Amino acid sequence: MNLEILSVLAFFGVMVILVYWDRKNIEFKYGLVIRRTKKGKKMIHRFGDKHRKKLQILGNIAVIVCIAASIIGIFFLFRSSYNILFKPEEAKQEVKLVLPSVGEMELPSFVLGVPFWYWIIGVFIVLLVHEPMHALLVRAEKIRIKSFGLLLLVVLPGAFVDPDDKQIKKISAIKKLRIFAAGSFGNLIAAGIIMLLIISSNFLIDSFVKGEGIIFENTIEDTGAQEAGLKGVIMGINGKEIKNMLDFGEAIEDIKPGDIIDVKTSEGNFQVKTTPHPDDPEKPFIGISKPKTLFVYKGLFEGYGIVSERILYIISWVLGLFGWVFALNIGIGVFNLFPIKPLDGGLMLEEIIKYFYKGRNVNYIVNGISLIIFGLVLFNLFGPSFYTWIG
Repeated sequence: MNLEILSVLAFFGVMVILVYWDRKNIEFKYGLVIRRTKKGKKMIHRFGDKHRKKLQILGNIAVIVCIAASIIGIFFLFRSSYNILFKPEEAKQEVKLVLPSVGEMELPSFVLGVPFWYWIIGVFIVLLVHEPMHALLVRAEKIRIKSFGLLLLVVLPGAFVDPDDKQIKKISAIKKLRIFAAGSFGNLIAAGIIMLLIISSNFLIDSFVKGEGIIFENTIEDTGAQEAGLKGVIMGINGKEIKNMLDFGEAIEDIKPGDIIDVKTSEGNFQVKTTPHPDDPEKPFIGISKPKTLFVYKGLFEGYGIVSERILYIISWVLGLFGWVFALNIGIGVFNLFPIKPLDGGLMLEEIIKYFYKGRNVNYIVNGISLIIFGLVLFNLFGPSFYTWIG
């Protein structure tokens, strides 16, 4: 049993202990574990009252941005549905369930597996941004917040703000739209901040780490690399300088199986005859296992030699975390804006229709649109698998 599985089991063990220890304050309803609290309410009230005008301006921006994001999301949903229906051979599954995965576990094609700890941290950040934004705009509209809450359905965490519903029903449509749009707008802002972190992190890493060639574990039997006795750090192929895996990929792009190539390494020059790649016979295979970039320090750290595997792992893990947090904030934020009740997008749609259409059958219109969009989501999730099954 590896360390990741042990850490996951420890996490669930701690969760069970916390739920049992706090069981007097926890509700069990429809399979959900619900924990309500009033902590932080005074701070939200104080901040919302002090910055009411600024928050309302921010709320107006949120409405515009979120309506645009919803339209873009729906466009891609319809385009994906069209491709699955009429071009199933070319269609890519663009809508997937996002669930945590552990190790090398296999997941259905309609599930996007996120490494467990990336998922836990990412969803926590999504909720940490989403619900407080709702709370701030609720208070900015002078609505009382009764409590905050956390909920858990197996491994699916959630959070909510519990405002005074009677007060919300009495406010204008634009005020409701500000409140409904606030959560996803916060997620989009968070995604933007994370993107800046990714860009700045890459810039920082490039300032003190550089690639100096390709290293590999060993040569593979009955391949050109073994026959040529290839060894050392690969620094060039057919006269092209190799600094990293990107250079390596570009250098062999025009090479065909059976070609003899000149490989320059730290140990000298080697003539290597390529063979068909085991995974794709049309691509060349040199015959080395587990190739990767050799990283060394530069700049202020020049002279410290090769970057250790531990440092590379930490850098890779942090950048991976940034990437998944960005993706989860974008994905969850936009999906929440789909016009499906009870999602925020569905609530926004209801208020917009009520404002422009005074008829009595607004609920039928909103519920009809919700069913259509929800049906398209299900079609995008399971349609490709269905085509594969019947194919």
